[in-house]
Amino acid sequence: MKQLLSEYARYNAWANENFVNLFRSVDETLINQEVVSSFTSIRATLLHIWDAESLWLERLNSKSPTQLPSKNFHGTHEELFSNLIKTSNQFIEFIETRPAPFFRDRLAFKTISPPRDFKESVTDMAHHCLNHSTFHRGQLVMMCRQLNIIPIPSSDYIMYVRQHGLAVRK
Repeated sequence: MKQLLSEYARYNAWANENFVNLFRSVDETLINQEVVSSFTSIRATLLHIWDAESLWLERLNSKSPTQLPSKNFHGTHEELFSNLIKTSNQFIEFIETRPAPFFRDRLAFKTISPPRDFKESVTDMAHHCLNHSTFHRGQLVMMCRQLNIIPIPSSDYIMYVRQHGLAVRK
């Protein structure tokens, strides 16, 4: 399980970086422009992805944060991009530095709002977080189409596999 989660965390960072690189190259006003989606803008969606990855990483480190990093974040787009990429890379490091048996553990944590106690498996927590980011990158694709931001980078796992020479596994 560790190897699969490690590869999926690497894919997640690659896909996030693909979008960050795109957004670094577009007019900054488009990052804040209101669109029809779950979140009101590209920036709001990126903040949500960063929040979720940060939150789940804290939980995986046996902590129960009481607020999201974006709550008091008023930084630039570049600072947001850097924070997102940094957190995605911390997720890789977290998974790769844990022993394989750790992924069979269950961890207790408290949610922020409403405060509730949960106990989940490490594998399910990590998989959920990484899958959650994939879901919201799909929304970023839709936002890019609404804002005529092209070309839209690939965020498909199979493209990651092909680009990293993993498609020839036995």
